[in-house]
Amino acid sequence: MALLRPAAEPPPAPLSRYWKAYVTDCTEQVTRFHRITAVVGATQVRTWLGEIGKRLDAELEAVHRLAAVGDSIEPARFRITEPPAKRIASRLSKAKVSLKQSVDQAAEIAEQAVLDPTHDDVRVHLDVLNEQVGRLAIAAPLAEEPEPGPRRRRWRRPAS
Repeated sequence: MALLRPAAEPPPAPLSRYWKAYVTDCTEQVTRFHRITAVVGATQVRTWLGEIGKRLDAELEAVHRLAAVGDSIEPARFRITEPPAKRIASRLSKAKVSLKQSVDQAAEIAEQAVLDPTHDDVRVHLDVLNEQVGRLAIAAPLAEEPEPGPRRRRWRRPAS
């Protein structure tokens, strides 16, 4: 008699176009960060950037999870209307901008590492990047936004 193995969990459903765009943009930024880290010649700088890259990887996982939640609330192709989905989209948008800023900062660090072998200027940039990554949009709590009031119905006068 053959032993039955428990069925593996099915793969997650693909994200709708709207949410997949956020995940794709964020994934591209983190990939760029790792590409920049790989070409930095200075070992100490590469180590620091590698540690920051690990935090960005964790941030990217959070982006995936949030996009999946947003997609489960409101799958969409072009726009969303549900308030919880809008809050998630706002958070993902801020994460995308923060990741782009991190990549720009990493590029500046890589440039400085090439131009200044003593790494004096690089330390300042690394401190800025480290601080910036510490307060990315996914991990940080979202500022309280006022909830929109209930939609008001327009009353029209009957035509006379």
